Amino acid sequence: MRKVLAHAGKSGRRIVSAFIAPPRPGDARAATAQWRAVADQIRPEVLKLAATHG
Repeated sequence: MRKVLAHAGKSGRRIVSAFIAPPRPGDARAATAQWRAVADQIRPEVLKLAATHG
């Protein structure tokens, strides 16, 4: 997650943190699915950020 936040920059860190935070602790599958959906949406805009997990 540190790599992702580093690529997001100061202004985008809170948004990225909210997007990739798991809905419930221990629900890794839901968190992974959520991240993939977010990565697909932002990929055209932020290729380097999306590539770290997408």
